[in-house]
Amino acid sequence: MAEKTWLYIYEGAPRSDEEGRRSIYIGIGKSMERVFESHNADAERLRDAEGTLIRQTVEPFSSREDALKAEAIAIHVASLMGLDPIYAAEDEEELFEKDDRSVTNIQGTKTSKHLGPAIFTRPGEVAQDELRNTIIVPISADSLEGRVSAFGGNTGEVFIERAAQYWNVASDKRPKIWKLVAVLTKAHVILGSWEVDPSLEWELADPDTTCIRIPVPHPEQDDVDGFKGKRYVGTLQPRGVYSPDIA
Repeated sequence: MAEKTWLYIYEGAPRSDEEGRRSIYIGIGKSMERVFESHNADAERLRDAEGTLIRQTVEPFSSREDALKAEAIAIHVASLMGLDPIYAAEDEEELFEKDDRSVTNIQGTKTSKHLGPAIFTRPGEVAQDELRNTIIVPISADSLEGRVSAFGGNTGEVFIERAAQYWNVASDKRPKIWKLVAVLTKAHVILGSWEVDPSLEWELADPDTTCIRIPVPHPEQDDVDGFKGKRYVGTLQPRGVYSPDIA
């Protein structure tokens, strides 16, 4: 049975610019007695300092796993806000990526293993009217019929199951398509760009439909021409659109 777990915080008193960053401790415990039990020296010093405010969640999380996720996110946000986060060293392996641990094990700016990119972005634009031999398909942020969402942590090999199928591509256009570009509908961010081999089989979704799977020979290569993450400038249609030379 999952063990209910509280999250608690020691908020250090505000500091002047000369005094350095304001400290904050974020921890979890199976009871609120944990707040006043033994911690690392920095945490205890902060807890016992004049002006420190101690906070806790009003209700416990339903499991330690959920509380750890909340702790990791809180530490990440505190770092971004310019605070000086302190945490329990024994929780480090569960909180952070292996290659993102500090030598001291007790404080620093961290990347949580419980946070991932919503979508990958980079500067730059890709205009529809400058593309050639390309089909541009719209992708909504949610998952679809069991296929993955646009979550930025998915590899090209995983995301191709969403991007390549199923689209209504006229048979006379298929030989002209050499590239597939997937675009997030609301943000117009390019989620991936792949090479297409029109000589391969265009698999039908169903014998009674014209919707097909676009043949992508190297799904892991999802950044052809460096388009991934850039802003798409052009039109989008539910069934996909084409570069001017095909349309």
